[in-house]
Amino acid sequence: MKRLINHQESRGLKEKGICFDECRTRFICHLGANSRRRIQLLIVSVLLLNHVIFSIAETQIVNVSTLIDAGKYNQATQTLRDLADSTKDADQLSWIYHQLGEIHYNYTRDYPEALNAYNRVIQQKAKTPAAVDLFLAYIKKGDVYCRMGQCDNAIRTYQSLVNQFPPTHFAHKTGLQKIRNIQTALETLETQHKIVRSYSGTPSAVEALFQIAEVYRSHYQLNQPEKAIAQYEIILKEYPDAKNAPEAQWRVGNLWHVVLNEPEFAISAYRKVPTIYPTSSFAADALFQIARINEKQGHYQEAASILESLIEKYPDFWNTHAAFYWLGVCHEKSNDYRRALKSYRTFLHVYLPTLEPAYFGQIGRHNQSHDQIETALRTKIDFLEVELPRVAWDKINALIRMSQYVKALHLAQQLIADVPQSEYAKKAQDQLSSISSYASIQKLQDRISAFSDLPTAAHGKFRIGTIYERGLQEYQQAIAVYRQLIDDYPVSPWAAEAMYRIGLIYLEHLDDTEMAIQSHQGLIEKYPSSSHTMMANFQLGEIYRTLRRYDEALQAYQTTITYPERDSYLAEGYKDSFADRARFRIGRIHYEDGRYNDATLAFEEFINSRPQSPRLAAAFVYLALTNQERGNQSRASQAYKRAINLIDNSQIQAEMVIDEASSLGFQGTDRADVLRRLSELRKRVESK
Repeated sequence: MKRLINHQESRGLKEKGICFDECRTRFICHLGANSRRRIQLLIVSVLLLNHVIFSIAETQIVNVSTLIDAGKYNQATQTLRDLADSTKDADQLSWIYHQLGEIHYNYTRDYPEALNAYNRVIQQKAKTPAAVDLFLAYIKKGDVYCRMGQCDNAIRTYQSLVNQFPPTHFAHKTGLQKIRNIQTALETLETQHKIVRSYSGTPSAVEALFQIAEVYRSHYQLNQPEKAIAQYEIILKEYPDAKNAPEAQWRVGNLWHVVLNEPEFAISAYRKVPTIYPTSSFAADALFQIARINEKQGHYQEAASILESLIEKYPDFWNTHAAFYWLGVCHEKSNDYRRALKSYRTFLHVYLPTLEPAYFGQIGRHNQSHDQIETALRTKIDFLEVELPRVAWDKINALIRMSQYVKALHLAQQLIADVPQSEYAKKAQDQLSSISSYASIQKLQDRISAFSDLPTAAHGKFRIGTIYERGLQEYQQAIAVYRQLIDDYPVSPWAAEAMYRIGLIYLEHLDDTEMAIQSHQGLIEKYPSSSHTMMANFQLGEIYRTLRRYDEALQAYQTTITYPERDSYLAEGYKDSFADRARFRIGRIHYEDGRYNDATLAFEEFINSRPQSPRLAAAFVYLALTNQERGNQSRASQAYKRAINLIDNSQIQAEMVIDEASSLGFQGTDRADVLRRLSELRKRVESK
């Protein structure tokens, strides 16, 4: 059995021996050291004998253990009964009934059934000093009677054991000790009850109530945990500020946990210790026990969170070394190898060098030496270091499959930072942009849920749409989000922009001209006063011009310039706007449709009215072309000269010529190419 020792006892636990027993059988009583060692050797012998005798039932035995660990006690008992029906071997039947007794005693608390099982063991064995199973069955039968509160029957059972062995035999001595323990406990109860009656409401009465609970609690006294819990709860209800109240609350949790195997009740009781008595020395251990329960149940992340809180809040906890060790286990089982490595290294380098062997049991290694533990941990650390990149990458992908992109992003960043040269870090780097985009979407969705007011939610929806559109290039999803925004928040200013974005997506990415026209026309009809309506008219002009529907294009461009201009200021003192582009496109439409006189007038008007346009050089180029078409070579030459002068002093003017006149052969990549092409055209005109 495991106990909190010197460090915790010095914090006020006295000499009560807090039990951390994780064994399923609990055969050992609190006897003298020699008796305990002899019983331990006896149990080891039984286990070795069972291993030899029952190897043929190994599969069923393993299955029973698995079922018990999973809390499936009915299935475990049925498996054992089926096994009993399939054999007539006395030794095997004895083992089976011992296991049935343990399940009913420790887990289902069906004490009559436990008695029945141990009686079946007694019936299987001859009453000889060598009948080990018989001895254990009597001990357990007496324990069951104690649990049932039938002390007289327990004493008679132990007396039966005593009568079967000579006075020098340890079984005889064990039985007598058990009887004396019960008799002493009953006397103690009577004494403490007198104190409670005589000193009601005083600290002495509270201490007596606590001692009564202890008598019921202790396995080597009355072994009645349910009554012990009831007694502790009297103290907690009537004297919540008593000095021993924190210990009473901890004891309740410990009994549910260790003795009665009710983890949920145990967690509920343990939680009250740090909540109600946060400064108590029992608070840290209560958190530790909650974490251990969660770890055994496979709730590794919850257990890790509790252990991290424990380490932070109670740095002087006597069992901090174990907290770091189990934190490493939880992170490892959660496939968070980075944190597991940190926790294991802390345990290995900070605590293990000075850790006394008596504490090894707190990390489940009580049978190992210091060197064995160190070697095992170093091997584990080496393995985790090698496996960390692959496991981290697998976890990132698992999080992505579960749409947990915020966590996936955090892990991807850590993976790249920790092992930047690994193949998995490079894979993470390749996907970092898309993971970031999805993480941003999740954050925005959380904010929309938290702030459902129209401005915040509508803007959040719009941003989600733009991420799908621009960050992820998931255009159909972007359209769906934009449409949802329009439906849910039709009066929001973001709705008009969402409709505009839908039209652009159809035009620029999905090559669906008709849907683009429909979207822009819908925007113009639904939001006539929106600034995006002007932009939609311009886009319609662009679409119609591309389709050579010139009259419709002219109408769209002319509508565009009726709106107030929204200038954007460029370098070199130039200003651009949709109106500037629309006016320029009007001239281009006339040119492309062969209306050279109209085109000439349009470009002359453009040049005169828009001296700060970045398209001045492009306008002179088109003016030169229209004059050529009209046979006016002199004016064409002058227009080329003006264009050359503008481009010679402005990179922006050169870029606009490339953008606006690429179909005319201006496809160079720099200003020199444009100037060369214009010079050639001017010479050709002058030669005519």
